[in-house]
Amino acid sequence: MSWDFLAPARLWLLLVVAALVVAYVIAQRRRATHTVRFTQIEMLDQIAPRRPGWRRHAVAGVQLAALTVGVLGAAQPVERTVTRSHAAGKIMLLFDVSLSMGANDVTPDRLDAAKKAGADFVDAVDADVEVGLISFSGTVDVAVEPTVDRQRLTQAIDALQLGKGTAIGDAIATGVRILQRDQTTKDSPGTLVVLSDGETTQGMPTIDGAQIAADAKVPVYTIAFGTDHGTIDNPDTGEVDPVPVKLDELQGAADATGGKAYVAPSADELAKAYTDIRANLKQTSGDAVTTIHELTWRYVLAAVVLLMIAWVVGLWWLRGPL
Repeated sequence: MSWDFLAPARLWLLLVVAALVVAYVIAQRRRATHTVRFTQIEMLDQIAPRRPGWRRHAVAGVQLAALTVGVLGAAQPVERTVTRSHAAGKIMLLFDVSLSMGANDVTPDRLDAAKKAGADFVDAVDADVEVGLISFSGTVDVAVEPTVDRQRLTQAIDALQLGKGTAIGDAIATGVRILQRDQTTKDSPGTLVVLSDGETTQGMPTIDGAQIAADAKVPVYTIAFGTDHGTIDNPDTGEVDPVPVKLDELQGAADATGGKAYVAPSADELAKAYTDIRANLKQTSGDAVTTIHELTWRYVLAAVVLLMIAWVVGLWWLRGPL
């Protein structure tokens, strides 16, 4: 039963029930006194009807219980639950799996370094914040919808594979659409974190994707991997191609959306990045919504059932079988 009420002042009516209990006890004592005053005890059984004894008290007790429950119902008992809007506390990780992420200018290579950073980032995220995963090369793949299942996320990060092309702009636009899908407020629906080494080579320009994010009030944080000396073996030509890290587009996406750009982050810098993002999530979280479920009908039903029991049992015990 709930002990939270919309009209708690009505609980004063319980004093009336208490008064009835006192009156009943006094009445029983007076009845006992009058019986004792009848001096010819041997004739008492002949002229006084047999009383149901404890059964009479049981029926009265059920009736008083029904009154008590009825008073509680009159005070309008409720259950309150507090939730936040679906738009709050969501982060989408946008993971670059283009061929350039295979460069080994960072240990052991850019992709594995990004996987480690992504897993560390996920571990740092508060347990009640949903995190999703998008991987992108020339195409965009939604690997994991926003979830609090950290094991599923880390497994999906471990399974990422390299592909041709880089579509940062398309990935940002896709991330925004996912965040907006369940948006119920005008506040920011969440945050994007882009782990990449470069610039868009296919699809929508990075700045266009950033503009979509800015219009949706979605800040974009970027984490860059690599150096100016990275190279990969071109699978099409067999030649060694230079793949220097490109920071301009990542910095521009962060600047355009109110996020921040990080370069070759250490564990401490990743922690700082999430500290910044957490502060943003607090600012953009949906308001707490209190839902009230009124339980009056349950109490009324209980009172009615108790009264019915008292009525039926009273007829059976106090007046004999029907």
